[in-house]
Amino acid sequence: MSGRWFWVRKSTWLIISIIINSFLFVFGSAISAGIFHEYNLWFFIFCFCVGCHLIFKSFLFKYDSACYFGVILFLIGLFYPYTLLLNIQYLYPVFILIAFSFASVFTFYFYKQPYQLFLAFSLFFVAIGLLLYLINIISIAIFLAFVAAGVLLLVIRFFTLK
Repeated sequence: MSGRWFWVRKSTWLIISIIINSFLFVFGSAISAGIFHEYNLWFFIFCFCVGCHLIFKSFLFKYDSACYFGVILFLIGLFYPYTLLLNIQYLYPVFILIAFSFASVFTFYFYKQPYQLFLAFSLFFVAIGLLLYLINIISIAIFLAFVAAGVLLLVIRFFTLK
């Protein structure tokens, strides 16, 4: 692993990323409060900016944990304005589970960790059950059966992994 990327030290790129994301956070927070009058949006802008920084850090230094946490924060910051725009805030827990599922898929794809793929499938399975429960298609008992089945499949796969 080289210490330079395009003839510039990787730590310098990281500092540039911090500066850019800090300005993006301040600008986005000012725009959301000043123009859109959304005073709680600053947290999700912060999640988005920190997620972008961590994804860039995982790209530079090959950190799987930064990739996982960065994708989660990036998607949490991205999904909230989406649910706000479409007026489906009651479905936001489903989007959080999908963020965790996508983070596991990305970590599996880039870092070849097989457990992450099974975690992604289990989380997606539970997210589908939660979606069906929140839109009143299934009852709480069936939703808990979805959760139990997802956890059981994950535990079984964990113990059979080589």
